[in-house]
Formats: sequence, structure tokens, C-alpha cells
Amino acid sequence: MKLLLLAAGTFLIGTDVFVIAGMLPQIGDSLNVSISMAGQLMTVFSIGYAVLGPLLAGPLGRRPPRVALATALTAVALGNALCALAGSLPVAMAGRLLVAAGASQFTPHACSLAANLAPKGRSGKALATVTTGLIMGSVVGVPAGTWAADSFGWRPTLVALAVATAAVAVPLAAGLRGVASEHTAVRPRERFAALRGPQVRLVLTVTVFAVIAEYTVLTYAASVFAEATDADGTRLAVLLFAFGLGGLAGNALAGASMDRPAGRRLVLISMAGMTLSFLAMPQLDTSFPGALVIMVLWGVVGWMYAAPQQHRLLRLAGPAGSLAVALNSSVIYVGAALGGAVGGLLLGEVSPRALPLLAAALCALAVLTELWLLRKDRQSESVPVPT
Repeated sequence: MKLLLLAAGTFLIGTDVFVIAGMLPQIGDSLNVSISMAGQLMTVFSIGYAVLGPLLAGPLGRRPPRVALATALTAVALGNALCALAGSLPVAMAGRLLVAAGASQFTPHACSLAANLAPKGRSGKALATVTTGLIMGSVVGVPAGTWAADSFGWRPTLVALAVATAAVAVPLAAGLRGVASEHTAVRPRERFAALRGPQVRLVLTVTVFAVIAEYTVLTYAASVFAEATDADGTRLAVLLFAFGLGGLAGNALAGASMDRPAGRRLVLISMAGMTLSFLAMPQLDTSFPGALVIMVLWGVVGWMYAAPQQHRLLRLAGPAGSLAVALNSSVIYVGAALGGAVGGLLLGEVSPRALPLLAAALCALAVLTELWLLRKDRQSESVPVPT
């Protein structure tokens, strides 16, 4: 039951992260600003998430899980309510910044708690369950939220999202009563020292390469697949939905394998698979069936590394596990912004079909980094323990 409540929370977070994108025209009209200005709500959220994630993880990490998670969800609910009631863009931005503060804390602490609550040898599967909530938020929650905003208005939709988030916070806080924080006695200096390990840095480096590669293509999917979709928004939506379904399958595969010896190779398989997917993309993106196939395959391998990265950060960072996962989440948002910026700069200079090739090169760097990391893992395991 606890895992399901955590997954429900990440589902709402996953929905919240992206649902604003579908509301931007309505928000702009309502607040009397251009759609590009309304789009800054997403920029504020991303920057807030990236900065506040590591900044708040330490103080909240010393609180009992029920307090940390309930506080995070409450911040998300209040932020959505503030945004829904906003009469100006700055007030709406303040609401999104509050949402970012809560979202940046809920996911890392939920992942850390899921791993701690799981029976021995099942922490990987528990992490995948929580991650499934995030994927479902983008696959199901975002389209549903966009439809609701179009049908009922963006303000009622955000109010409904705020109410749903608060409704999950209450039973989650009650269900976690008596669950203690694993690292309450660890001093801040020890937590940050655990983050300085070379293996932690390598794990984060893999995330950086992977996310920049993915968002270089995903941000400009409409241009990359313009020939396959004939600039039809419905066809593009189908491709993105197929990507999400592939992500659910990839996350399920990761959950089934993470706690087994083969789980150590999941990130390597993911990075290599994305490299091949991006290399194949220019050959398959001229027809809709071909684009559909490559998007499903990309979704499978592209979502296969998310939970394993969190899993080993929790293992490698020790007392700073939740802080490391928060930092990983921040890296994802920074990487997404960089990917969008790099793709945008190149899009004016090269053909959109060249973007997947750049993404393939970045994923190849991730493969090399991952091989180095696996080598260091083997070396550390071969060092005899002093007696």
C-alpha cells in the first residue's frame, strides 16, 4: 500500500511537470501575455527544480519520511492553487516555483524510501514501481490534463490537480506513521562527502550525456519527424504516445532485472540501445510506420536507465542517497534545458535529421563513461576487505 501511495504521488508529479505545456495558449490569453512569455512558466519551474532539489534535500532528509513527503506534496498543491488563482504572470511564476520546490523533493525522497521499505533483494523492483508513476504521469496524465484544460479551462484543471495532490498527501502521511528516516543522525559534512566519490560523479555524467542527447531530439520531434507526420499534430501526438508506451515497457524490464546480476548492465544496454536508435532514426523517420517503430524502441531503451541510475546512486552515496537522487533529478532538468538549447542552435544551421546523429554521438560518450564506471565497480569489489 505504501508503494502504491508513493507511485500515486509520482504520477501527480509527472503530470504536473508537463501539463502546463498544453495550457500555455489559454494561460497567455487569460493573463494578457504572449505564449512565449507564458512559456517562461516552464523555464521558472525547470530552474527552480534544478536549484532547489539539492538545496532542500539535506534539511528534509533529516525529517521523518511522512513529514518530508507530506510537506513536498503540500507545496505542490499550494503552488497549483496559487497558479490557478493568479491574476498576473509573476504570481503564476511564484506558484510554479512552489510546485518546483515540492516536486524536486518528493521524487528523490519517494525513491529513497521505496528502496528502504522493500524486502531484501527487491529494492530495484520497488524503485521501478515508483518510477512507473512518473512515466504514467507523462503518458496518461498530461494528455488528460490538456484535454481537461481545453474542456473546462486551465484554472479549474489546476485546482483539480491541487486537490488530488492534497488527497494523496493525507493518506501517505498517515500510512508512513512510525517510519523513521534512515539518516537522521548523519552530519551534513558526511552527507556531502559521500557525494564527492568518483563513482557518484561518473553516474551523474552518464545522466548528463543521456539527457542532453534525448532532449536534443525530443524537444524538436515535430521537425525531426516532419516528413513522417506531414506536419499533422495528431500524428505527432501518436508518436509521442508510442514513445511513452515504450517507456512503460522499458521501465518494467528494468524493474524485473534490477535486483538480478544482469541488472548491472541495464544502463549500458540503455545507452548502447539509444545510440543505435538515434543512428537508425534518419533511416526510418521518412515514413509514419518507420517513425512509430523507432519511437517505441527509443522509449524502451530510453526509459530503461532511469530507475537503475537512482538505484545505484542510493547504493554509492550511502548517507547522502536522497541528496544524490535529488542532484540526479537536477542534472536531468539542466540537461533537458541544454539539449533544447543545443538542438535549437543547430536547427537553424543543419537539417533536423542531423539532430539524432548528434544525439547518437552523445550517447556513445555515455557508453564509454558507463564502461569506465563498470570497470571501477569491478576494481572496488576486488579490493580485499581488511580484517
